[in-house]
Amino acid sequence: MRQLRHSKKHTFSIVISLVFRLVFLLGVFWIFSTFIGCALQRHLIYYPISIDLPVAEELSYRQGFEPWFTRQGSFVGWQEVVPDDAHKGRQIIILHGNAGYALHRTTYRNYLGRDWRVNILEYPGFGARDGLPSENALVDAAVEAVRDFIGRGYENVYLLGESLGTGVAAAVAAKFPDTIAGMIFVTPFTSLADVAASQFPFLPVRTILRDRYDSELHLQSYRGPLFFLIAGQDEVVPKKLGLRLYEAYDGPKKLIVLETATHNTVLSADTRDVWNRINMFFQ
Repeated sequence: MRQLRHSKKHTFSIVISLVFRLVFLLGVFWIFSTFIGCALQRHLIYYPISIDLPVAEELSYRQGFEPWFTRQGSFVGWQEVVPDDAHKGRQIIILHGNAGYALHRTTYRNYLGRDWRVNILEYPGFGARDGLPSENALVDAAVEAVRDFIGRGYENVYLLGESLGTGVAAAVAAKFPDTIAGMIFVTPFTSLADVAASQFPFLPVRTILRDRYDSELHLQSYRGPLFFLIAGQDEVVPKKLGLRLYEAYDGPKKLIVLETATHNTVLSADTRDVWNRINMFFQ
């Protein structure tokens, strides 16, 4: 009997020891993951591709675009080549996602049609533009672009945000609520913290995240027309976050959910009817 009791106690001690070791290892893993996430978070958010300006210029001309320089001479992106007086009242700035560079988005010209002049902002650290990407850097670059248009006398400036670019667009709209005539959001989210929390639920991302892109907060300062295009099978930005942003927005709005589209296929499907509806929304 004593041997049996001793055996049970020994077994219990082993189990407790294993549990404590497991908890310790999980704690170490959590601390290590949090440290890595904090130290390298911008490398996990931004995936720029660099290209020399002369090479990019040649590529842009072949696609019907030209370098976009501000009145102060700063390179900020690419503009569709059109006659001098064309589309003066329908300028749209494309704010792309977190990967690649601006000239990867020239197909928006085909989606939007001839009623718009397409201007694609290049983010700092992306493509042929110097700098390092961060929320402040991207928003400041977009603000510079909008101010350049204001200085040129453009009264109706529109924004199209794609994924991360929707966060940039929302921040800019909060700063220029009377200048931004309307916006298109492709795969939007409430905030980057919400996206990160959905991808890494075991990490304290809301505490350590520096670049937050709080679109839900920024849109409280804007009331212009806003079109939402959401991917129903989005594996990067949960569909529910886009729907929540749509529900929270108080201005004129329209929603289309492409139920079979993923984050990276939302623009590759046959969406001619979608873009016709987008154009009709802003008429």
